[in-house]
Amino acid sequence: MQRALSSLAIIVALSIATLWAGLGRLPLTGADEPRYARIAEEMRLSGRWVTPTLEGRPWLEKPPLYYWITRVPGSLCGSAETAARIGPALCAFLAALAVLWAGTRIWSPLAGVLGATILVTSLGFAGFGRSASTDMPFTCFFTLSLAVLAVAVERDIGWKVLAAWVFLGLAVLAKGPVALLLAGGTALLCWYLNERGGMLRRWRTGPGVAVALAVSVPWFWLAFRENGYAFIATFFINHNFARYVTDIHHHAQPLYYYLPVLLALFFPWSGWLVALAGKSPLAELRRWREWRPAPLFTLCWFLFPILFFSLSGSKLAGYILPSLPPLALLLGARLARWIGEGAEARALCAAVTAQALLALGLAVAAPVFFQKDYGGHWREGLAISLAVLVPAGFALHYGWSGRPRDAVRATALGGAALVLAVVLFAFPVLGEYHSTRTIAREALALRRGEEPILTYRFFHHTLHYYTGYRVEGEPKEIGALRRAVAGRAAALVVTKDDGVREIGDAGDFDTVPLARQGDFRLVRILPKR
Repeated sequence: MQRALSSLAIIVALSIATLWAGLGRLPLTGADEPRYARIAEEMRLSGRWVTPTLEGRPWLEKPPLYYWITRVPGSLCGSAETAARIGPALCAFLAALAVLWAGTRIWSPLAGVLGATILVTSLGFAGFGRSASTDMPFTCFFTLSLAVLAVAVERDIGWKVLAAWVFLGLAVLAKGPVALLLAGGTALLCWYLNERGGMLRRWRTGPGVAVALAVSVPWFWLAFRENGYAFIATFFINHNFARYVTDIHHHAQPLYYYLPVLLALFFPWSGWLVALAGKSPLAELRRWREWRPAPLFTLCWFLFPILFFSLSGSKLAGYILPSLPPLALLLGARLARWIGEGAEARALCAAVTAQALLALGLAVAAPVFFQKDYGGHWREGLAISLAVLVPAGFALHYGWSGRPRDAVRATALGGAALVLAVVLFAFPVLGEYHSTRTIAREALALRRGEEPILTYRFFHHTLHYYTGYRVEGEPKEIGALRRAVAGRAAALVVTKDDGVREIGDAGDFDTVPLARQGDFRLVRILPKR
């Protein structure tokens, strides 16, 4: 019990640093965060539970689980950013606990705590855990489900295994039928490889499938009743089938796309993946029939989502987030063996050296990136470089000294330090360039009566969100801008430098600069008479 509490305390402490610290510090960014936050707010204020709406119109792209788990934080939190992200952060923490439990049951307590530590200190996992999107709720419940099934591969845990099917049903409500496809593909791959059998019987597969459907199907039926064929066309045909087999949403990437993405998401543990190769990778793969069923299932759990989405017509980094928990489990088990039985010196040195080289690459790139793309903010990039290099240096020293436990600790602390550095130093800069919160608030404060707010040659979902959806038009050329302000005494326009110059060069308007945020500009235009 004491060891379990100590393990839990470690994961809680690391999670505070990587998931909870400064959760609302970054404004809502990108396309998904402001839309999902707004949909959750509308469902809460309207009292609706079935059909998600955006500006009062049905939004049928995703199931409702994210919106449901955001209702309570939305009622209690004063910060919209924090309220929108509490659910995903909690889901990330639950996924880490699932890895802690599964690693302990399948391998050892040390493997469990190392797997959970690796997961919560991985940059991509922490990043998605801080994002107001459906990716982490889906990953959470998918992880909870497959963690239970992984344990049940080797031991009969009785009817408790039905919890896995409840979690799988919730994963369907988080992102759709892809949860069933990934779970089924993982199970079939493991069943094919594991010739010893008995897996499906221990999983109570028949009753389990019925439980998963009982959890998920009612919402789909109710959504169909409320929206008719529009729900089928939008959700199933457009955002599931067509998204997978075509590039309809313009997310095409090469077949190898997920290899660099995986290394980035798993940083700073990417270099440590060398540890999984063992002394002779090919020889170890040839002995796969001798592997225990649970590790084999965990390997299939890691591989199948990557294989599945590599064949998709649309590819986004978050699609392979479900592969991170099993990868953390496998690496945690290997490092636990190194710590308990002694690491092979050459392999340990190779792992810490690979990790140090990746850290060095990031450390060199960060200041250059912030200097070039963010208006000379190289100091923020330098802070990130230090947060990466110092722990990597310690890990390198400990690894070459034959101290795997200390090298692992240094890497874990480095992961936490990197996330905190991003929160403290990078978030203010990223918020200025990737969100319009400041300039939207300026527009609302400077607006005169019913003066329209427009954008010119520019579109940003966050501007709609932070103005309370008061943006009246998005003209993309001067003629359209003339028509948008026809009959108006003045209008507020959010644009960028090129847009301001074009408006001035047109000669149709007098422009009054009002505010600047990053590379966004707010001007008042007055049509010349």
